[in-house]
Amino acid sequence: MQYQVPQFIETEDKVVGPFSIRQFAYVGAAAVVSGMCYFFLQTWLFAIVALILIGGALALSFVKVNGRPLIKVGVAAFNYYWKPQMYVWKSEHPAPAQHAAPTVTRELPPIAAIASGNSLHKSWENLQTGTPAPGKMQSDRQFVEKKMTERYQIFQRQSGERDAARRVDYR
Repeated sequence: MQYQVPQFIETEDKVVGPFSIRQFAYVGAAAVVSGMCYFFLQTWLFAIVALILIGGALALSFVKVNGRPLIKVGVAAFNYYWKPQMYVWKSEHPAPAQHAAPTVTRELPPIAAIASGNSLHKSWENLQTGTPAPGKMQSDRQFVEKKMTERYQIFQRQSGERDAARRVDYR
């Protein structure tokens, strides 16, 4: 038994003359908006606006960058610049053993420090980087150290910068 396999699955069907539905929608929307501008704008301003709208619609319809439509390239560029990125790198060579394991000796900032002018963001940054909060009692310090060792571990980068990493124990 033989089956026919579709050959050109990435090409869009030409529905309206030489245009696909997507291309026709871009060009048609630009034509409608340009037609409305004809009645509301002066002739010289209408010509400039219509030229920009029709040119943009034609670019969105027909321009491809590395085989991808221009609209998808624009969305990818927007997401790249406005959404946070996470770069994960795992070294092929294990790091040399450290002489001593880092210990957590910092504490959480008190609520009074947050209310007295420190912003919540700054307090959270102090918590993660291990910056001490002034005026804490010893019992609070022991409690915080216990909680910090359960959740976070302060480490020092090769550049000398201190940072906090969340501990995850898979058991």
